[in-house]
Amino acid sequence: MRERARAWLPGLVALAVVLLIYSGTLQRDINGSGHSYMIDAGEIQVALNLWGTIHHTGYPLFTVLGAAIAGALRAVDLCPATAASAVSTIWSLLGLAGAYWLIARVTEGAYALAALATLALGLVETFWIHGVAAEVYSFSLFLTTATMLVGVSLADCWNERGDAVDREGGGCAVDGWDRRWLLAMLLLGMGVEHHRLLIILVPCVFLMAAPVLWQNRANWLPLAFRSVVAFALPFLAYLYLPLRASQGARWVYGQPGTWDGFWTEFTGRAVTPYLIKWPGGLAGWLENLRLLVDQMRHQLPAAVLLAGGAGLIWLTWRRAFWKGLGFVTGTLAFMAFVGIFPSAVWAPPVLMPSLLFLVLGLAVLLHDLVQAMPSLRWGAGGALLLLSLWLFRTNLPFIHGLVTDGSGRDVIHTLEPLESADLPGGRDVVALPWGGNHFAAAYGLYVTGELGGFELVDHLADFRSIVRSEGKVITLAFNLGIWPLEWWTDLLGEAHFSSAAPGVAMISRDMLYQDVPVRSGFDLGNGVRVRAAELFWEEADVADIGRASGRACDGVSDDGLRVILYWEAVRRVPTDYRVAVHLVANDPPAGAQDLLAQADSLNPVGGWYPTGVWKRGEIVRDDYVLTVPAGAPPVGVGGAI
Repeated sequence: MRERARAWLPGLVALAVVLLIYSGTLQRDINGSGHSYMIDAGEIQVALNLWGTIHHTGYPLFTVLGAAIAGALRAVDLCPATAASAVSTIWSLLGLAGAYWLIARVTEGAYALAALATLALGLVETFWIHGVAAEVYSFSLFLTTATMLVGVSLADCWNERGDAVDREGGGCAVDGWDRRWLLAMLLLGMGVEHHRLLIILVPCVFLMAAPVLWQNRANWLPLAFRSVVAFALPFLAYLYLPLRASQGARWVYGQPGTWDGFWTEFTGRAVTPYLIKWPGGLAGWLENLRLLVDQMRHQLPAAVLLAGGAGLIWLTWRRAFWKGLGFVTGTLAFMAFVGIFPSAVWAPPVLMPSLLFLVLGLAVLLHDLVQAMPSLRWGAGGALLLLSLWLFRTNLPFIHGLVTDGSGRDVIHTLEPLESADLPGGRDVVALPWGGNHFAAAYGLYVTGELGGFELVDHLADFRSIVRSEGKVITLAFNLGIWPLEWWTDLLGEAHFSSAAPGVAMISRDMLYQDVPVRSGFDLGNGVRVRAAELFWEEADVADIGRASGRACDGVSDDGLRVILYWEAVRRVPTDYRVAVHLVANDPPAGAQDLLAQADSLNPVGGWYPTGVWKRGEIVRDDYVLTVPAGAPPVGVGGAI
């Protein structure tokens, strides 16, 4: 019992520290960051909370397990975004626990050293981020460490003379090794099912098990059959994709309910041909090598990487050839893929196995140095602790910025007025390109229920049919930068923009507000008059946001004065005029000191509908929000164009 405690305790302490750090930086609201680390986080936050499906290659096993875990966490009152992020934390902690045992086993029981190495590993940027945001690579880490642990146990079954051994009662006798081999095949199948690049672990395990496989080569045929079955078994999880499609799940990527759609999802063939490209000439190879080196050095200092590499070579050369060769092969193979095909992947998560094995090599090197020179014991531990502190200080600001980016919450807040908006035409259909803003809208619409009153589609929707049947299509105003007026005119034949809410635009073939009654009629003298205007206060109840089931974990007040202006082109306007909407303390204002707030725009409708393209008689709705300074006494609002 005391020996078990000595083995477990250092690892538990290291994992507790990692858990404390991860808990403090856990992403607790819908993702808003557009960084490459976070590009899929919003999609996964939605999918796990809806038992949905994820982009190619589907990740069905991760999705099923993650949805079950997220559901359990929501049952104990975690909000949906936090629950999805916590799924990654759980898999990361299990993966780091596997890394601890992997290092401890390779260093033959150097538990304190293994714990410090595990702590440092958990604070490496890519490991940390994938432990606090909803992403698939935490599950990859778990599968990698579990697979390599079984591989090491197979390597330990045979000593250098090729004799069967049974270390620590591990069941490695001649009549028991095959069960571990089949477990390795099952884990490899789970890995490749989850992420195709984990097929790189196959030769690593084969190398580690080479002696035991050779000694039992007489039984290779039945073993091969059972190995294929064990490897293929996890792929049954792919039945989840057509199952959810047939059930009409709210969140289904692609068309996995058809054979062509399922095969596209399984293979990723829609994007793979465009991503897997060989470098062009010597210059291309050198540039890729530079990118690889930069990525590795960004994650860990060069001295640590070199020491880790030296440790793996030492392990292979002097201590355990087949075991070390498996780690060296894995390290180089993942690095080689990134070096050859850098555009095919986001490098940091793909390099996680290489970084894991290099940290293991560092632990081996430090352990053997301490064995040769016991006086270095405290120095070795101190070096790993200093590395952990440095990683914490270096990576914390960046990671905190990623997980607290409020852009996703801003999207939800911008779309909230649509629920009560009485817009012209038929159903309200909001089109947002597939990506972070689409995921944020889906989170508010399907997961938390904060949004309502509209249907959500992506960039692949048939916009022409939507406009024909509903009279308009709605999008966030800044999307008109990628879908400009000329694009809509080519698509529809004729196109007009109007505002649906602050920051929200409507695109239509017909002019939508021609029946707005004249309530102001103030002529600006430049071909435009203010036909009508509406003012009202909008308020956000912070307490209500915090209490509402499934909403953001942290409420933010957004009090403001809504201003709706209806501009009318009384004649053809030859000039593109700017918009100025001012909240003033005196009317007329005596000077700049009377200007309390302003919401100016280069053009109406979020800056994207110049007055020079308006038709004579066209009425354009334009929405703004003025934030009133605390304690300020506003008396008037001025609008001009």
